[in-house]
Amino acid sequence: MSLPDASARYHSPLREKQKDDTRQTLLAVAGRVVADAGLEGLSFAALAREAGVQERTAYRHFSNKDALLSALWEWVNRQADIPGFARTREELLSMPPVAYAGFDRQEGLMRALLSSPQGREFRLRVNDERQATLKGVLSDLLPHLSAEEGRNLLASIQLLYSATAWMTMKDYWGLDGKAAGDASVWAIKALLDTAARTIEGRRQTQETRD
Repeated sequence: MSLPDASARYHSPLREKQKDDTRQTLLAVAGRVVADAGLEGLSFAALAREAGVQERTAYRHFSNKDALLSALWEWVNRQADIPGFARTREELLSMPPVAYAGFDRQEGLMRALLSSPQGREFRLRVNDERQATLKGVLSDLLPHLSAEEGRNLLASIQLLYSATAWMTMKDYWGLDGKAAGDASVWAIKALLDTAARTIEGRRQTQETRD
């Protein structure tokens, strides 16, 4: 009979829950630190001090600051019920009001993330995925537009469904998240309708020539 592998780790549901609870507490504290002092104020020393733990505890959950920031972005999305990238036309036209209302609930943290170089770096890190997803949503239109027209459509819609648009409409027009999201949806619909009319007009012109 072979003996049990002494190196195998014992799986304890209670231990796993305690570990997850600690991680969630650290992320909540990190969110408060960023909301109060910006991303530049977030360090493992500050996180440990505010959470009442030792730095090595924080490092056990997040190997470096990039890992901490990535986890923090995911935590913010969950806390604010932000739905993420739209993957269908229906989602593109329904998600902005939900996302922007979530931004309202995490306003201090969202502003800190938007205004910091680290926040910009993280947004650029996921930009390829975001743009690829949007191209998939508009795959029925893009082949019938010129490269410039397609780029303009994609760039405009990405801007309209963004935290930057939420903050601009909130600051300069006094719109809350729901109203800002509705305004974004209205503008996105207008762009999509214009693109569809452009394509239809060209089709009819081509049929007339033929």
